[in-house]
Amino acid sequence: MITMTIDFKVRLIPSTSMLLPIVTRLELDTSTYQQLVQESGDMDIWLQDEASGLEFACQLNSQSMSATPEGTNTEHALYVLIKEWPADSSATELSLVFTQKVKQVSVPEDRKYNPWRNTYGVFLDHQEENARVIVSIEGSLTTRYMYSPFVPKPYYYPLIGPKGHTLIQDAPDDHLHHHGLWWGHDDVNGHKAYHEFRREGRQTHRKFLALFGGPVFGQITSLVDWLDEDGGLLLQETRSVRIYNMPREARYLDLHTSLHAVNGEVVFGSTKEGGFPFIRVNEQINGFHTGLLTAASGNTKEKGIFGTVTEWVDYSGKLVNVDWDNGIPPQNAHRCRNRDVCTPGQ
Repeated sequence: MITMTIDFKVRLIPSTSMLLPIVTRLELDTSTYQQLVQESGDMDIWLQDEASGLEFACQLNSQSMSATPEGTNTEHALYVLIKEWPADSSATELSLVFTQKVKQVSVPEDRKYNPWRNTYGVFLDHQEENARVIVSIEGSLTTRYMYSPFVPKPYYYPLIGPKGHTLIQDAPDDHLHHHGLWWGHDDVNGHKAYHEFRREGRQTHRKFLALFGGPVFGQITSLVDWLDEDGGLLLQETRSVRIYNMPREARYLDLHTSLHAVNGEVVFGSTKEGGFPFIRVNEQINGFHTGLLTAASGNTKEKGIFGTVTEWVDYSGKLVNVDWDNGIPPQNAHRCRNRDVCTPGQ
């Protein structure tokens, strides 16, 4: 390990409401950013607290989540992953210096049940032949970006949360057009780009504008064409998803969407079937089972929230308590072959 010599230190000052783990962003001027890039070279950089010796993984980043069809916008920032604070709770701030470590190189192991088991940080495995990007965090599957030209729209599925459960579902039998985490609208210049009936519009993944992983986060920024039923271009969308290196019980994603009228005026008609994005939750936590929606306004449940404007909506629910820590359900897990009542071991 080599201590870097640079002309500033970083101080972290916790807020009274800070919950760990957390990712903090430090905006840098261009010269400081370039200095850090140059000095870090092909090494990973960490911040180390001089007093306690605690270390925090860092990631320099120049690609913003916002983008145009030509590419991502620029940012100069340092992202810091804080998983713990000194045991001495009286510490109100940390004075940090930069250190270097040999970069950990992640390579998936082919022909394994979990090829990403030994990967590091947020790892993106782009499988072009399968038209998908596999996202893992510290060796555990988190989600997949599915972008085959033979499906009506690109989407993310699954979204693995605590204990190995997916929090979303893909194409349930009552709504085959609902695909986990997805985007759509049923009236774009009079064209339908929501359902997947015959003679309807579709979305097509054109290319990646950003595709990278790292010790703090990974990012997928894609350019998506919205097409009418005859293949005519309605608009282009730049869609970014950041997946942060959080423990399995605290997954955290950022989403950013921009719509670009590159082929004339775009008018979105009034319809209840439009979302940027939609989330089709796991059946166990929908509103008819254990799911509960709560809006910033205090309204609850779909009946009280549907059609209203609110700053945020919290969605919570209870999933079956199966221990997937090792990727294998316990022997007494419920296994049902159909919708009949099941008993342990069936």
